[in-house]
Amino acid sequence: MPRMKTLVGLAMAVALVASACGGATASPSAVSPSQSTAGTPAPSLASSIVLINTGGDWGACQRKAFADPFAAKTGVKVIDGPLMDDGKIKAAVETGTYDADVLFPSANLVLPDSGAKYLEPIDYSTIDKTQLAPGTYTDYGVAIALFSWAVGYRTDKQAPTKLEDFFDTKSFPGKRGLVSWDIPTVLIMALLADGVAPADLVPLDVNRAIKKLDSIKSDIVWFDTGSAGQDLLKSGEVRMAYVYANRITSLRDQGSPVDILWDGQNVQSDYVGIPKGNPNAATGQALISFMVSKDVNGQFSFCQPAGAANTASAVNPANREDLPSSHLDGRYVVGTDPKVATWVEQNTDSMTNSFNTWKGG
Repeated sequence: MPRMKTLVGLAMAVALVASACGGATASPSAVSPSQSTAGTPAPSLASSIVLINTGGDWGACQRKAFADPFAAKTGVKVIDGPLMDDGKIKAAVETGTYDADVLFPSANLVLPDSGAKYLEPIDYSTIDKTQLAPGTYTDYGVAIALFSWAVGYRTDKQAPTKLEDFFDTKSFPGKRGLVSWDIPTVLIMALLADGVAPADLVPLDVNRAIKKLDSIKSDIVWFDTGSAGQDLLKSGEVRMAYVYANRITSLRDQGSPVDILWDGQNVQSDYVGIPKGNPNAATGQALISFMVSKDVNGQFSFCQPAGAANTASAVNPANREDLPSSHLDGRYVVGTDPKVATWVEQNTDSMTNSFNTWKGG
């Protein structure tokens, strides 16, 4: 999954995609060509289509869960395309150079203003929006998978029971791991821990978040990648870390004394979209409808620890409890929600300056 579509440093985020994921489970079952699927492609399809593939285990799972079954069902050959960040997507549209038909735009690019310029509208007449997780689709992009940030903690010490415990260094002494570059995720987590309800987060109260973070500043250990955050937790250098959820469960499954606290998780969406003016738009839409359909979407969880964007889709029972989509009945926020993404896009400079001034002070 090109999973890291967070809202600041998007180019860096795309580069970090592979670092966040790890640990495959069972293989997904193929979707039979005769299987009834919501959004079944229309008869007039192109002979082939190019779908961005990030490579590695994530890309292999994407092909097994989505690309190959779509090809088997429709006869359309799905070709792996190279990763394209927002800048390359924009350039492709502006020059009419369509090297890929289905892309992974950022949470910013699928917003109305940018989406109208660079992406085709998603045809929701072929997609049941009532089945999609709230905050994971816009007029120009729809999520195919969910991942999240959550609290990982050491089980050889007293376990936290709520997000607020991350900031309670008296009852839970020890260092805390936080990502250095994903500023919105850190600020949102701090606000949730300070009592702000998920529905009331926007506009983000940056000063309040920084004040909350300042209460544990001397105990924060900053990390730059998912693997680095994982290593801090594994070594015991930090007692808790707000890190990719699958990094925590991967450590646990490998025998490390760690576990995951889902309270206050920040769910992220992997959006897909079609470049504006793309001649294969109809086939691209058919592929997207197929990937997010109830019968297909959960298949990705059989080979990667990603939640289903379609909440009606069955997921791998072996890792169901390790998926963010299985914990949407608790306190959480969708960090790539259009409302959040819009605010962050409009306030990136002031937010970043305030955060960096505090962090470096």
